[in-house]
Amino acid sequence: MAVLLSNRWKDHMMQRMDQALPIDETTGCNVAIRWLIINLSSRGTPFKLHNLGAGVKRVTTDTDTCPCCKRKL
Repeated sequence: MAVLLSNRWKDHMMQRMDQALPIDETTGCNVAIRWLIINLSSRGTPFKLHNLGAGVKRVTTDTDTCPCCKRKL
């Protein structure tokens, strides 16, 4: 079964990256996570990947905040 990402979602993410807006995506779709990481890496944008369990992951460009308590590191 092939998973396709919608062009609308990809365009939205590209706009956020172009405008240097914070990105905070939580999903269980590995294709979306892979696409997001490849694009953030190719732009040199720092990010963190948090495994939340049960196949769910969170990608965020807010690299200086603790994901649990939301305090600055």
